[in-house]
Amino acid sequence: MSTLSPLHHQNAENALVRERFSPPLVTIPTDVRVGSVPYLNAKPLTRCLASPVTLLEPSRLAADLRAGHLEAALVPLMEVLEAPAMMYRVVNGVAIGTRRTVYSVYLNYTGALGNIQTVALDPASKTSVELTRIVLEKFHRLKPRYVSPDQPADAQLLIGDPAILHRQANPDQKYLDLGEAWREQTQLPFVFAVWALRLPLWQSFWTAQKLRQAGRTGVANANFIAKSVFERKYLNEHLCYELGEPQKQAITKFASLLVELERLPRVPKLRFI
Repeated sequence: MSTLSPLHHQNAENALVRERFSPPLVTIPTDVRVGSVPYLNAKPLTRCLASPVTLLEPSRLAADLRAGHLEAALVPLMEVLEAPAMMYRVVNGVAIGTRRTVYSVYLNYTGALGNIQTVALDPASKTSVELTRIVLEKFHRLKPRYVSPDQPADAQLLIGDPAILHRQANPDQKYLDLGEAWREQTQLPFVFAVWALRLPLWQSFWTAQKLRQAGRTGVANANFIAKSVFERKYLNEHLCYELGEPQKQAITKFASLLVELERLPRVPKLRFI
């Protein structure tokens, strides 16, 4: 009689299914250099790309796209909001976001939330940094001082896979989930990252179509991409990969609040393709 747990059997079965998982791959010409983040949340959008994908942390990825080292990248939303007008086209239909608790973008804090005076910010993603400011300053009417990650603070911003690992290892600590906080105040989803293109119009149309195709195939097969029960729940329940009208309303709301905080000079008009 087997003494293996049901979860062990499930994980073994999942591994076998993943080995057999061979979705149709989407090829983008080699002269279109593609970049993404090295996080689990991006895998449904990139798993079905046959073309090479450069993996960089969000801030470095945005810098490389703006410098012209990449032509297409899954960048933090702030990159397209702050960029000069007409620099980017944003791929319509697919993005990385959430409709509720995102789990992997949060403030880990001690004491009472209302007593937070210092916040250590993770500079890897400007979008999460600015969302932190909105949640604390606009929603909770706090005026904390922001410090670097290596300085002691009452609260710390964590994002991505390191945030997941910390939350799993320390379930009893205090967490302010930024996706959930945004939803409670605005009744809108939130968008963390979008595909941004730096290509001629004709090439942008074709590339956007291929990125949508790859993303929708990957999202439809998220259960096969996931390597564990948690990853399956994270990709299917915590994240949202749509970029439709509710998400565009959320982008406008986010930009408007940043204008009020004097973090943006104006609400930019994005070019969706």
